[in-house]
Order: sequence, then C-alpha cells, then structure tokens
Amino acid sequence: MTHTPLVWIGLGGVAADDNAVAHDWQHRLHWFMVAVALASVPAYLLATADIDPAWHRVASFLDFVILVAFAAEMVWMMAVSSFPWRYFFENWLNVVIIAGAAAAAFGAATDWIAVVRAMRGAVALLVVVRAATEFRILFTRKGAPMLLGVSFLTMLALGALFYWLDPAIKSFWDGLWLAFITGATVGYGDVVPTTGGTRVIAVLTVLIGVALMTLFTANVVTFFIGGEEARNRESLQRDIVTLRAELGQLLDAEELRLTLELHKEIRALRAELAALRAELRTLTPPPGGA
Repeated sequence: MTHTPLVWIGLGGVAADDNAVAHDWQHRLHWFMVAVALASVPAYLLATADIDPAWHRVASFLDFVILVAFAAEMVWMMAVSSFPWRYFFENWLNVVIIAGAAAAAFGAATDWIAVVRAMRGAVALLVVVRAATEFRILFTRKGAPMLLGVSFLTMLALGALFYWLDPAIKSFWDGLWLAFITGATVGYGDVVPTTGGTRVIAVLTVLIGVALMTLFTANVVTFFIGGEEARNRESLQRDIVTLRAELGQLLDAEELRLTLELHKEIRALRAELAALRAELRTLTPPPGGA
C-alpha cells in the first residue's frame, strides 16, 4: 500500500495499487470535477453580494450542483474502487465539501446566515484547493510561464470583482490596483475595500497572492537549479554513452584476442594429435609381420 502527501489534506485520489477501472474513472471525471469545484467561487460571491435576491437563488443552485456532483463522485468511486473505505478516508476533504455544500444549499434561509456564509467561504476555499492540485504542471519547472499567465488572469478577475461588488471603487483600474496591492500584501491604503463581501474577497486575495508569489519564486529557483541539473544530467548521459562505447571496444578486442588464442591452441592440439598418430604408427607392427 502506497501513500502520497496529498492524503494528509484529504486529496489522496485513487491509490496506485487500486484497480484499472478506478483509475480510468478518475481520469474521466478529472476535468468535470475541476469545473464543478471552481463553480464554488461564483456561488460564494453571488451569495454574499448585496444584489438582487434572484442571484442568491442562483448561488443556492450552484451549491446544490456542487453537493450532488461531489456526493455522486464519492459514491461512484467507492463503488468501483477495490478499497472503498480506504478511498473514503484518504479523500476526506470531499466529505467536508459535501457537508459544507449541503449547509450552504439548504441553510441560506435560516437565522444562521453568518455561519452559512462562513461555511460558503470555507467550502469555496477547499474546493479551489482541490481543483488547484489537479493543475500539477504549475508546480513544475515547465509550469513557470503558465503560472505567470494564471497570476495575471487571477488579478484581472479579482480586480473586476472588487469593482463590481464595492461601490467605493470607481473604476476597474482601481479594482485591479486593489487586487494587486492586496495580493502582494503591500496595502498602500489609497484604495481599500469597504463592504463585507469585498473584505472577504480581500482575505482570499491575500491567500491567493501569497500562494502565487511562493509558487512563482519556487519556479524561478527551480528554473536555475533545474537548468544546472539538466546540464549535469546531459553530461552524465554523454559520459555513460562514451563509457559504453569504450567498454564495447574493449570487449570486442578481448573477444578477438581470446578467439585468436583459442585458434592457436586448437592448431597446437591438432599438431600434437598428428605427431601422436605418427608415433603410434611407428610403434605398431604391420599385420602379418614376424
């Protein structure tokens, strides 16, 4: 039985030693579940914004879709897995998401609206974490350009949200500036969030900004270290190829030497056998002799 570090945060997925059918279904559901997970972000924003109540119903519908999708995925993957309960416990984050989505979908009309909104935010953060782990290329040396593009698009989206949700922000550029200085944890104070919804978004922006800057810094370091490692690996491979060629030449030369020595010994043995036959003929009297 093997484990990955993602097991500790409830994102173990299908175990490496599970059956092929479970791995196939995990691959099939991969991008669909990523899309469902990302739907939690607009669901949270629509639920917490001071806008038309119709949009709150849209948020509840999205929460219901998230609930059904994650519950169905959990049940189905446990059905096809050879180790259903191991899958259940190694993917406990799905259970938390299901519980949170259920509370958000069915509890929005209760008196516990503050708790429900907090649950919405927690669920949104959890499912985004779950979705982010699927983009594993972002955590590699080759993912640096893509990570830069993702960071740029994320800042654009957050800036638009600040502009849309906060009446004190008069232009999109002010919203973009707020997103950047918040994500970079600079906070000049010239533009600030003034509503509850945008303050929650500011908190998420800080978390996203710190995560993106950390990943980008790690990718830059990996780029230089990885480049040196790649050059060392290429040099090692060239040395191995040269060594194999030299070893092949030595083996060929040794084989040739052994072959020549074997032929020489065979010729010497034949000469000795011929001499032995001649000696035997001289010692053996002819038939009918005295």
